[in-house]
Formats: sequence, C-alpha cells, structure tokens
Amino acid sequence: MEENRTVTFRDVAKSYFSQTRVDCRYTISSHHSWSSHDWIGIFKVGWLTVNDYYTFAWALAPEGYQTGTDANCSVTFHSSYLPKPGGEAFQFVYVDERDEICAVSSQFTFCAPRPLDELVTLEQEKNGEEEGDDLLVVVPKALILQNLLEGCQRELHELRKRFEAADAEVEREREKWKTERDEFERVQNEMRSQIDELKSNLRQSTEKIEELEQKQKDVQSTHENMTAELSGLLVEGDENHQRIKELKQDAATLTQQKQDMTAELDRMKERVKKMTTQRRDEEKERRDLQIENEQAHAELRTLQERLEASEHSTEALHRDLSELGSLQSHSHAELHQVRLQSAQMNLQLAQANLALRERQTTWVQEKETLRQSAELDKDRIQKLSRELQKKEEWLQEERIEREKLEVELGNEKDCNRELRASLRALQKEQEQHQLETQELLDHIHVLELRLDTETDAKWAEAAATPTSSIDSPPSVEEKPPQESLSEQSFCVVDGEQFSSHRSTEQSQKDNEIDMMWSY
Repeated sequence: MEENRTVTFRDVAKSYFSQTRVDCRYTISSHHSWSSHDWIGIFKVGWLTVNDYYTFAWALAPEGYQTGTDANCSVTFHSSYLPKPGGEAFQFVYVDERDEICAVSSQFTFCAPRPLDELVTLEQEKNGEEEGDDLLVVVPKALILQNLLEGCQRELHELRKRFEAADAEVEREREKWKTERDEFERVQNEMRSQIDELKSNLRQSTEKIEELEQKQKDVQSTHENMTAELSGLLVEGDENHQRIKELKQDAATLTQQKQDMTAELDRMKERVKKMTTQRRDEEKERRDLQIENEQAHAELRTLQERLEASEHSTEALHRDLSELGSLQSHSHAELHQVRLQSAQMNLQLAQANLALRERQTTWVQEKETLRQSAELDKDRIQKLSRELQKKEEWLQEERIEREKLEVELGNEKDCNRELRASLRALQKEQEQHQLETQELLDHIHVLELRLDTETDAKWAEAAATPTSSIDSPPSVEEKPPQESLSEQSFCVVDGEQFSSHRSTEQSQKDNEIDMMWSY
C-alpha cells in the first residue's frame, strides 16, 4: 500500500504545541487526481476507519494547479481544534473524495510549552511616547522560532515563485526563439528553393541559348553548304552554258554544213536534173541517133556511179542532219533542264535565305527575351541574396541575443543554485530549530514532572505541619489543569508587536509556590 501512495507528507515534526496553529505540508504527485472534496485529518494512532478523525481540514491545491503535475501544498489546523497536550500519538491522514487513504504521516504528539524557560523578553518601543517608556513583551521562544520559520518559508515560497517565473520566462524565450528559428529556416528554405528554381531556369535558358546557337551554327553550316553547292551548280551551269555555246556553234557549223550540203545537193540535183535532161536529150539523141558507143556508156556508168555516190552522200548528209537535229534537241533539253535546276536551286536558296532570316529574327527575339528573363532572374537572385544576407544578419543578432539569454540563464541558474543553497541552509536551520524545540519540549516535560513532584511533596509537608502564626494557603480542591501553566494571551501583528500578561491562576500559583518555599 505504501508503494501506491500518491501524496507525501513533508516536514512532519515529532511534537507540536496545542496553543499554536499547526501547518501540515504535503506534496501531490502527478499520479494523484485532486478534488476539492479531498481532506486531511488528524487521527489518533490506532484508528480503524476514516471516521475516527479528531479534526480535519480540506486539502487545498496551489493557485494555478493543473492535474497531472507535482505540487507542494499546505493546510493549517487552528489551535482551537487541536488535541490537548499529552502522551498520545497522532498522525496526519490524507483522504480523497472516495474516502480512500492516499497518505499517512509519521507519528507525533501534542505538548505545552514550558512556562518560564521558553519565554523570551522583547523590548518594544511605544509609538508616539518619549524614550525610556519602552514596553517589555514576553513571548514564547517557540512562537519566535515559528515566526522565523514562517518568514523563512515565505521567503522560500517567494524564491520558488521567482525561480518558477524565471524558468517560465526562459522557457517562453526558448519557445519564441525556437519559433523564430523555425520561421527563419522556413523562409530560408523557401528562398533556397526559389534560388534553386531560378538557377534551374537560368540553366535551362542557357541551354536553350546554346541550343539556338547550335541551331544557328547548323543553319549557317547548311547555308554555307548550300552556297557551296549553288556555286558548284553555277559553275556547272557555266560549263553547261559553255557546252551549250559550243553545241550551238557546232549546231551552227552543222547547219552551215547542212546548208552547204543542201546547196551542193541542190547543185547536184540541178546538175543531175541537167544531166537527166541531158541524158534525156542524149536518149532522145540516142533514140534519134540510136548510136551507142562505149565512151558514152562508160561516161553514163560513171555518171550513174557519181549519181549513186551523190545519193549515198545525200543519205549520209540526211543522217548527219538527223543526228545533228536530235543532238541539238537533246542539247536544248539539257539546257532547259539545267535552267530549270538552276531556277529551282535559286528558289531553294531564296527559301533557305528567307527561313534563315526568319530563324535569325526569331533567334534574336528569343535571345532578347532570354536576356531580359536572365536579367530579371539575376535581379531576383540579387534581391533574394540581399534578403538572405539580411536574414543571416538577423539570425546572427538572434544568436547574440540567445547567447545573452543563455548567459542570463546561467546567471539565473547560479542565482537559483545560491537560492537552493540558501534553501538547504534554511532547511538545516529549520531542522536544527526542530531539534532544539524537541529538546526544549523534553526539558519542559522533565521540569513539569519535577515541579509536580516537588509541589505534591510540599503540599504533603504543609498538610502535616501544625498551624503557625503564618496564615495557611488557601485550600485547593482540584489541581489546576496542566494547560493553565502556560495559559497566556498573545497578540502578534506582522511579527513586530508582541504583548502578554499572566492569568490570575498563574499569579495565584506563583504565590502558592513562594509560600511553599517559605515553609
């Protein structure tokens, strides 16, 4: 059951004064589900149920408490509700709203302070009166120690609040710095992505420009090849023209020869006609004369041979003329074909020049567009670079500020360590005070026992002694209660003003003690 405790009691003393309030300090763990119906009771040791409490107080949680976190708390039991001094042992018990036991403290007792040894005389000046009229105030030493302890605890509480506020401020600054760092990293990543995109666009533009330049080189090379081919065609055309001229000259020569041969043929025909006429005349003459000699026959055969040779020559000339005509027709066809090819090449060259001019115009426009785009990209890159530089400067300032905050945090940590050291010293001093208080309580108990013993002995001796001239003390039917020895009224205002007076019973008992000592 002890392992499942979700609440722990702290600073539980071995004994408490019944005449002063009792502060119960405890710690709520993160596993405890706190409720406003939780309560803490003072139980006599040996209790059996949660209804056996002597008194109780509602368990309070600190301001701003959140479920699931550890918290240090405290409640106060007023003196009017506390048990009377005695040797009985008690315990603090933490009970939740379901009446389940969450924590049980160590045992302690209630006792009364010693009447004289625990009193301290304080000198308090009266307000508005002359010097020499100071007020002597007698208060219990335990009350002073308790006031000092409460002051130390308040100071410790303030120090804890300051420490928690400092931690919260540091945490807020850390969160703020983290948020700003994340925002800067996001902006930096966006700028880097934009720069990468611009670099990619610039690289693509450069590749496109290089591709266009390569295309221009290819077009220029094609133009040069076409120019060279056109030059070759022109040279070939000139050669063809020269050949055509030669063919024309040959054709003219052949035509002249044909004309000459035609004239010769005409002359031969005329001569043959004349010879035919002459032969006809000779035949007529032969028919007339019917004389036929060998010379005439030989001349006739010669003439016939010459006529046949002339006919063969005429046929050869006809063939040559036919061949010359076909050659001339072929030359005219070749010349026409060459002219058509030349015209087609000129047309292709003109189209190529037009396409080249169009490509050059397009390339110039694209180059200008790419140049403008590159300039815009360059401007954007410069702008982004300036912004990146500003962001880096801002980040450097944030780093310097963070270093300052870290230095301040280190100073705060040093201060916190000093505060913790002071807290430990205060706790040690509190423990020492508790030990001293316990020793004082033990000493008070011993003195009370001794005083009771001596008082009983004196009363017995006084009862056995015969009546003398001195008046006997008043009879005491019942021993005054133990708490009357220290029944006092104290008034403490902010730990500054103190006042006390002895009760009537205390004065009577002092007189009785004096009388017993006189006996």
